[in-house]
Amino acid sequence: MAAAPERKVLDEIGEDFLCCTICLEQFKSPKILPCLHTFCEQCLVTLVEKTGYLNCPECRQQYQLPVGGVPAIKGNFFMSNLIEIFKQRLEFMQGGEIKCEGCQKHTATHRCVECKHYLCENCVMAHKNLPLTRTHQLMTIGEYETAKSTSPVTLQAVEYCSIHPKNEIEFYCETCQVPVCTNCTIVKHRIPKHVHRDLKDAADEYLTELKAMVDKLKVKEQEAEKNKTLAKQIHSDLRKQCSREERKVRMKAEEITEKIKREEQRLIDELKNNYKMKMKRAAADIDETELKHGNIKSAAIT
Repeated sequence: MAAAPERKVLDEIGEDFLCCTICLEQFKSPKILPCLHTFCEQCLVTLVEKTGYLNCPECRQQYQLPVGGVPAIKGNFFMSNLIEIFKQRLEFMQGGEIKCEGCQKHTATHRCVECKHYLCENCVMAHKNLPLTRTHQLMTIGEYETAKSTSPVTLQAVEYCSIHPKNEIEFYCETCQVPVCTNCTIVKHRIPKHVHRDLKDAADEYLTELKAMVDKLKVKEQEAEKNKTLAKQIHSDLRKQCSREERKVRMKAEEITEKIKREEQRLIDELKNNYKMKMKRAAADIDETELKHGNIKSAAIT
């Protein structure tokens, strides 16, 4: 059974893994392209409206739109299930209140292993009385969480076909990429137009691919963390270098300013000394001139 590795993969999946790389939000109606890259339906619709064709935003491979446009592209039901499981586990881990998925009103107290729905006390009673669900295994939320940790094999529910509710899903149609029952392989998914595989084998293969993707994401996360640390170090070094150079500039400016001030004072002192010397000469010339003038005046009178 794939329960143990499935649980390990779910534990390792981060919220970023469930986000569309176009809108950077959690997938809404995820659509999977032939290159196995997944995007929101509306994101692909917007992309096609802008460009007029369908190019994978990740690998740039171009595809021809099917009849019916983007909505006709195969949905990634594995991703949809992962998102639902991730939400439920996150709510439970955070101690949040899990709403009943039956009435959508009361707090859930149980979980149906087959339906994979959380139910309140009232919906549990209805679940037990309905002919189609009375044989389903019901657990309290506490029992369910304990079983996930101790014996996840007991939580492997029987999957029933949505078209033939009494039939278990046993195969996976590779052509349509949907799980099917025996009747479906005879009616809508007939050989040789459709290729079938055992559901468990297909699930194991997808689980292996998912695990590989998680491992790759971990490597990328480590690389991103390393690059972020390096960028922070470079930023810190640049800031320190800038501070050092700023101090050098200030010191040089102060040195030049001091030198200019000293030269200014020297020129002022020199100017004052020249002024004093010239003033003395001018005063001496005045005295001499006055003396001569006095002598000339005295001689004239005589």
